[in-house]
Amino acid sequence: MEFTLLAHALAWTVLGLIVLTTVVPVRAKYPLMAMANIDSVVPFGLLGFLFVMAYPEDRRITALVCIVAAAASESLALILPEKCLRIERAILKVLATVGGLLLGALFMECTLQAW
Repeated sequence: MEFTLLAHALAWTVLGLIVLTTVVPVRAKYPLMAMANIDSVVPFGLLGFLFVMAYPEDRRITALVCIVAAAASESLALILPEKCLRIERAILKVLATVGGLLLGALFMECTLQAW
């Protein structure tokens, strides 16, 4: 029970941080910018993984929410100033999210079989 509460808190915190870093102007983020690939892959992979851990019984809805969140984070560039929409970055975010979802599902199956 405590593990699911922790997974819920971490999953929603990661989603909130993704939204926050999406709307913050680029020059205000941090002085040492990470590579765009790492900056896109890690949070979205973690988002998918944590949401599968938090909601193991609703995998289809979880996958849909995570994939829409990944696509929407790059789509916000259309309405936010100083942002530019890049299709390759949107695809990378969605693929990282799907990878996190698959790893989370695999991890859940392995832990269920271990019990």
